[in-house]
Amino acid sequence: MKTSLFSTSPPTTPQGAHISLKTFLAAGAFSFAAVSFYKIQFEEKVTSMSKTVKTTGKALVGGDWTMVDITTGELVTNETVLEDGHFSLLYFGFAKCPDICPSELVKVGKVLDTMKKKHKHIKITPVFVTVDPARDSIKQLKLYGKDFHPDIKFVTGTPEMVKKMTKKYRVYVSKADEEDDGDYLVDHSIVLYFGGKKGEFLDFFSQSMKPSDICNKIVEQTEKY
Repeated sequence: MKTSLFSTSPPTTPQGAHISLKTFLAAGAFSFAAVSFYKIQFEEKVTSMSKTVKTTGKALVGGDWTMVDITTGELVTNETVLEDGHFSLLYFGFAKCPDICPSELVKVGKVLDTMKKKHKHIKITPVFVTVDPARDSIKQLKLYGKDFHPDIKFVTGTPEMVKKMTKKYRVYVSKADEEDDGDYLVDHSIVLYFGGKKGEFLDFFSQSMKPSDICNKIVEQTEKY
């Protein structure tokens, strides 16, 4: 049953519903304290997980995957997509993304150029992984890829293939409501995943990180590899 948000009748106050200012402020203070408590709990949990990852050296992120390379039309895996001796740099997005994906891919290009200039010995294969297989066909991604760094590889696949890969990398993906013309956006995690020479997960870089910060982290990870 739907209720109207607007009414022509004057508002009424149910019997016994009067709340004093003191009670209201107390309730507000309690709510703020509760939110703060759970936020601290969450941050402590994340910190604890991070320490565990550093201790064991194995994060519950990444794994084997199979997708379709748009250049060859052939199946590739987390290992075969890489050139010999290359590290991987993955980004999950979609071709119709209006601003975030293009911005992140430009950032990837800057990282690649900086690494080639200052750290030539570190080879990287960047891979764009679609989260919108229904629209990101081989043809669509070939057109899309022309606007970005030529070294970036693009992969697509069936909905099931994409679902498996995004699950392995803990990528959040949610299709927004379709518009009248059938168009839609896709909400997704905005993260770069750095991997080893077999595609295994090593580190991740958030949207807020600058290209120079990412390069420094890459150098740090490769020195430990």
